Amino acid sequence: MTPDRRDRYSRRAFLKALGLGMGILPLLDSDGAVAASATPPKRFISVTWTNGIVPSDFYPPAGPLTAPLPAILSPLEPWKSNVLAMRGPGAGILTGGVDAQVMVDAGLMYEGHFTYGSLLTGSYGNAGPPTASIDTLMSDALTLQGFATPQLNVGCRPGPTGTSWKAGGVRNQSITSPYTLYTLLFGGTTTSLVRQRSVLDYCIDDLTRFEARLGSEDKVKIDAHLASIRAIELGLAIPPGCQPVSPTPIGLDFTQNANYPIQVAMMMDLVAAAVKCDVARAITFDLIDDGGGLSLTFPWLGIPSPNYESIAHEGTAGYPEKTQIDTWFYSQVARLVGQLAANTEGASTSLDNSVILVCNDMNEGAAEEVVSLPYLIVGSGGGFFKQGTCVEFAANVPNNQLLTSVCHAVGLPVASVGTTYTGDLDLLLQA
Repeated sequence: MTPDRRDRYSRRAFLKALGLGMGILPLLDSDGAVAASATPPKRFISVTWTNGIVPSDFYPPAGPLTAPLPAILSPLEPWKSNVLAMRGPGAGILTGGVDAQVMVDAGLMYEGHFTYGSLLTGSYGNAGPPTASIDTLMSDALTLQGFATPQLNVGCRPGPTGTSWKAGGVRNQSITSPYTLYTLLFGGTTTSLVRQRSVLDYCIDDLTRFEARLGSEDKVKIDAHLASIRAIELGLAIPPGCQPVSPTPIGLDFTQNANYPIQVAMMMDLVAAAVKCDVARAITFDLIDDGGGLSLTFPWLGIPSPNYESIAHEGTAGYPEKTQIDTWFYSQVARLVGQLAANTEGASTSLDNSVILVCNDMNEGAAEEVVSLPYLIVGSGGGFFKQGTCVEFAANVPNNQLLTSVCHAVGLPVASVGTTYTGDLDLLLQA
């Protein structure tokens, strides 16, 4: 029997005697290599705001999106072939097909401003949802696969809660400053990636020289380790579309209402860059807190007053201004969509390989109902979801099932999301 080579020498002493570097250190315990994949990664992005929508200006008719999109969705017209809309049966004010059913069960049918914790978790708790949101589930899985920092939570108007949660009612805090976000994502990124690649180049040279001194048995391990390092090196390659631009102007006070549209635009651009540079794959973006927009007015739209929540609570009397505001919000979604659609990844685009889930915490806004929520999907998740169509459900479904299908689209094979309600919408929504 051939003695175990690790019995004959200390690994570190052996390497030191040969004058070899850190590229060899994991070698003797290496069982194989991780193969690099040419398949573009899948990403999840949620974009959320409050106060519902105007149903008559939001829901397209069931079937292919051949007619121009409704007014609120009109900013997405250039990319409507990438849109998957959802609606319930029939017409009228309750047009959406997805309910926050756990809130209805808790007697909170008209408590829309408390829905943020349920939108991505499918669960409800007075101190926070007991289960994790889907971005956290995705992030946990990606971390186990070796992706260092897959999760990113950003926002523009922080409030007492948010859409991203860890299990046990622990909230993931959002970054609300574009300057902070840029530094976190890209401060020194190019330099550090180049430095890491140069270290790996040295390791490969080191291993190649060492391999020449060994017999065939050890060369097998050397070759496997070299393949592992080359796979890591490929992962460190800066994607061609990665061109983050530092947010300007600097020094803006984002507590000032007049700077809100600038803040949103900066954050959208940074989220797009995070995807194109592949520095985050599970992203939540809360455009406005769930407190109803009490401090937010829209003078840049010619609507200096009243505030956002007051307009929503006017009901039909406020519909013209509400539609105008909702259309502006969707123009910000379109800003993100356009940048991802323009970035090629092999034969596809970053948008093709993403699932953008647009969420709102209530139906129409005036009554704050948590049934028929206006969820919308843009991007197919690498071909998983139908595109360019509006799916009509025979009856409203709990949002748990939609969230489960979103997880499936990005390659997370969960059986269910949240509490109480199991199942998915794969058969209805899958391409």
